[in-house]
Amino acid sequence: MKKGLLIVLSVFFCLIAKAQLYVDYFGHTAVGNHNNASALFNVSSNNGSYLSDLVSIESTSSNNALKVWNYSSEQVAGGNAMGISVFCQVYPNRSNYGIQSYALSGDILNTGSSYGLMAKAGYAKNGWNYGVCTILLGPNDGAGIFASSGYHPDGYQIQGKWAGYFDDNVKVVGTLNATTVTQTSDYRLKDNIRQLDNDCLGRLMDMNVVRYKLKNYEVNVGDTATIPHYAYKTDSPLLKTDHFGLIAQELKEIYPELVVEGDDGYLSINYMEIIPLLIKSVQELKAELDAINDSPSHTSIRTGETIQVHNQQSIQAVLFQNNPNPFTENTTVRCMIPAEISKAVLYIYDVNGRQIDSMPVAERGDVSLTIEGRSLEAGIYLYSLITDEFVVDTKRLILTK
Repeated sequence: MKKGLLIVLSVFFCLIAKAQLYVDYFGHTAVGNHNNASALFNVSSNNGSYLSDLVSIESTSSNNALKVWNYSSEQVAGGNAMGISVFCQVYPNRSNYGIQSYALSGDILNTGSSYGLMAKAGYAKNGWNYGVCTILLGPNDGAGIFASSGYHPDGYQIQGKWAGYFDDNVKVVGTLNATTVTQTSDYRLKDNIRQLDNDCLGRLMDMNVVRYKLKNYEVNVGDTATIPHYAYKTDSPLLKTDHFGLIAQELKEIYPELVVEGDDGYLSINYMEIIPLLIKSVQELKAELDAINDSPSHTSIRTGETIQVHNQQSIQAVLFQNNPNPFTENTTVRCMIPAEISKAVLYIYDVNGRQIDSMPVAERGDVSLTIEGRSLEAGIYLYSLITDEFVVDTKRLILTK
């Protein structure tokens, strides 16, 4: 007891020796040479000397180094409620921090969580709710928020004024809403520039565009979680509406450069870089149409979905993508077989090229064939249409069970 009292008195006299201590009738406490009567606890120094830290708090326990709660009496009706308000008057030619926060584990890494800054906000009725609110002031370049997965203790020089600047990948679970999206494409930042081969149109035709709904999957939020957590809220509009796109596993067989595997093992598609492939495909198609139109013996008649060219013979057979794809029971394959074709067969192969089945096509014109999944194992298969010993096309189908 005496030892504890001695420590308290020592701290008190140290405060008196180095700074003034104020305690008023209402319990407002101030340490320093400026008494802010509106603050419950105020620490200040304006004597012009350089201080490394105005207030430094260290904690080696599992508790918080500093925890501040600020409750309004009415959760919160008008006005502003701040947990911590910090003003930092900068020194020239050095780094200055309003708040510098570290959350480091001595064990890299323990089973808990480590937050440099944890911020929560809510229940403001007539104002705004911000977990973190940052504003870039002044005419100089910089960012309201700078975030990096690397180590930049003082950040680095940013050209331009940005609300947020992120020095690494950013993941958004939900909808990213932006007025416009740009991608760096300056010639000076590119190397090994090459022209695309003239096969974009063929590869584009192999892309399987599907309609789907999102699956709400469970995400890992730590060993201390008592209830499962999912990527989307159960009432999220993203789960209720239909979406359109490609299957990453299929696209990887056509353009592996456009498919990226994340740290969680799931595949993503770089849809932005499909746009140049679409442009190239349109250019190829335009060149083919120009060549046909320039032919002196060319006349064409469009009937339904077929185009007959009356120079020598009808257009060759066409194989379409199966629908649905992926499928669990049966899927339909459409093909166009001209009347001049004497023999047509649809062959099914596994990914190793082994023939699984064959289906002779006796009809001509617009023909639909059904592939039954019950006789096949789940996986990716290839199907090819061969007419008069000529391979018309080969496409992929996915069977799931």
